[in-house]
Amino acid sequence: MNTEELLKHRMLKFRSIGIGGFKEGSKVEPERKRNMKPSEVNTPKFADLESELEDLKKTILESKGPPDPITDQKLKKLEQDLDQEMTKAFISMGLIDRIESLKLELARSPNPDQGLKEKADKIVQEFKRNLSRPGAYLGLKKKLQTRDIVGKLLEMRKNSEKLKNELNQKLSEDIKAEMENLKIAKEKLFKGDPLDENLVREVENAKEKLEEVLKSADLRVLGRAKRGKSNVPDELREEIMKVNKEIKHEIEKVIEEKGLGWKIDEMKVEAAKETNSEKVKKLEAEIKEVIADALSGSPLKQRLENLRLQPVEGNVSVDNGRW
Repeated sequence: MNTEELLKHRMLKFRSIGIGGFKEGSKVEPERKRNMKPSEVNTPKFADLESELEDLKKTILESKGPPDPITDQKLKKLEQDLDQEMTKAFISMGLIDRIESLKLELARSPNPDQGLKEKADKIVQEFKRNLSRPGAYLGLKKKLQTRDIVGKLLEMRKNSEKLKNELNQKLSEDIKAEMENLKIAKEKLFKGDPLDENLVREVENAKEKLEEVLKSADLRVLGRAKRGKSNVPDELREEIMKVNKEIKHEIEKVIEEKGLGWKIDEMKVEAAKETNSEKVKKLEAEIKEVIADALSGSPLKQRLENLRLQPVEGNVSVDNGRW
């Protein structure tokens, strides 16, 4: 048992046997209780809460179809823990009696009047004010955050299942047959077998029909650009990367020496308001002009020109110190 565990063990022992005139579980005068260290028996452990949240996230994201009993059980336990923390917070804030009184009044009058609504609003505002204090009710805050995250995950899964069902309904038997052609073509490509003209035509038709289905479901297809294999020598590639790095360093140096930082910040602020405004274009042109003038006499410019003159196959370029 290490020092911390030993001290905690002795503290709990003395609390239980009543050393110092106090015994755990017995009534204590309010003025004395204020000066005592609160019991740590039911203090929430944030490591346990984090582990519980990660486990619940994994269960929700990996599950398919309707929620399983295990997930429902975990969600129910989360709600129960949250209710307990809320009750403790209401008692600690001195709001529990006012809440119980409000419940009785609401039970007597199904249609609450303005007075009851004002009472409820006052209780809510006081609760939020107490909860917002730094370092206060950390266990409750953590559980509220956990519930919000779980709610968003459940909403994501619900939307995913809804979208999947809509797509399955829209996919007719003809399109499913077209998708089989896509599958066959994919398998042939993996094996290295050539595709005949009919299969190529069927694949193109299948792609078009599938795009139409996705568009009808308010989705769009994101195309991927084909990347050709680069034949750039390793030495040239390393030299290009080195020059790019040096150019970037020189640009940062120019920005610092010429005091362009505030102008770049101003451009970012204006761009956030309107990307293509005249002021943004003007600031951008001024910054580029200062940097270009500063780099005009740099030996890096000649190195860059030499690299451009070398015959290069493929899609590799020097970025000119893009910033």
